[in-house]
Amino acid sequence: MSSNRRFVFPCLLLSCLCASVIAAEAPPPADNLPADTVVVKQGTAVITLSDIDAFAQRIEEKQRPGFFDSPKRLESLISNLLTQRQLAEEAAKAGLDKDPSVQAQVRLATDDILGKMRLQRIRADVKLPDFTKLAREDYLGHKEKYVKPGELEVKHILIGTEKHTDDEAKALAEKVRKEAAAHPDQFDALIEQYSEDPSKAQNHGLMTDAGGKRYAAAFSSASSALKVPGEISPVVKTKFGYHVIELVKRTSDEPLKFEAVREQIVEQLRSSYVDNAVKQHLDELRNKHMDANADAVASLRNRYGTAPTPAQADSQAPAPSKQ
Repeated sequence: MSSNRRFVFPCLLLSCLCASVIAAEAPPPADNLPADTVVVKQGTAVITLSDIDAFAQRIEEKQRPGFFDSPKRLESLISNLLTQRQLAEEAAKAGLDKDPSVQAQVRLATDDILGKMRLQRIRADVKLPDFTKLAREDYLGHKEKYVKPGELEVKHILIGTEKHTDDEAKALAEKVRKEAAAHPDQFDALIEQYSEDPSKAQNHGLMTDAGGKRYAAAFSSASSALKVPGEISPVVKTKFGYHVIELVKRTSDEPLKFEAVREQIVEQLRSSYVDNAVKQHLDELRNKHMDANADAVASLRNRYGTAPTPAQADSQAPAPSKQ
C-alpha cells in the first residue's frame, strides 16, 4: 500500500466513524445502496458492495457485525481484495485463465462454493414441525440433564514431586493428612505451611467447581466423594503430586423448570432435525450408482510419484554419525 493510501484510507474510515458518533442520536439511515456501488478503486481494480457481500458470506452471520465494525479489519479486507483482483487481472492478461489446469481448479472452486450454497439452501428450506411437544417429552424423559449444578468448593494441600521423590512426597502428604484429621480447624495453617501449589498465594488453597472437568480426574473424583464440610479426603495422587483435600462447601443440584430450558431443548431438536435432513440428502447423493474407470482409479497411486518402499526408505536415511 502506498504511503498516500496508508494516510487517506484510515482518514476516510475515521471520518465515517466521527459522522456516526455525531449522528448517534438520530435513527441510522436505511441501507439502500445498490450492490454495484463502487467502494474503492485502485489502478484498474474495482471493488463493489457485491464483492464485499460475497466475502461476508464466508463469515458466520452472527459474527459479521463485529468483523465489519473494526476499521483496521476493513482496511485489511479491502486492501487484500484489491491486491487479489489486480493479480487476477494480470493472470488473465497473461492467458493463465486459458490454461486447462487453471480452468480445472476454477471448476473445483466453483463446485465448492455452489455446494456450500446448496447446503445452506437445503437447511433453510427444511419444513420444521412444532417442537414444543417433543421438547416437553424430552424434558420429562431426561430431567437429570436439566439441572443447575450444585456448588462444590474444597481447599487442598499439594506436596509436589519436583522437590521430593515420589516416596518422600507421599510420606509427607500422609503426615500432613494425619495432622489435618487431628486438627481440622488448622487446615488453613497447614496449607500455608506445607502446600507447594504455585497458586497458593492467590487462592490460599481454595478450588471452586472442584468436581469439574478442568481438574485432574482423581482430584475431581476425590472432591466429589466428600459429603460434609470439614471432611478430609485420603491422600490423592495426580500428575502434580499428592493432595490432601478438605470439603468447604457443597450444595445439591437444582432441577430446572421446563420453561427455563424450553428454548434450549427446542433449539437442540431443531438443529438435530435439520442436520438429519441434510445427512439424508447427502446419503441419497452418495448412494447413487457409480461408474468408475478401474484403470484410471488405479493409476492415481502412481500419478503423483511413487512412494518409496521400506528398503528404499532405509537406503535414503542418513548414515549414523561416527563417534
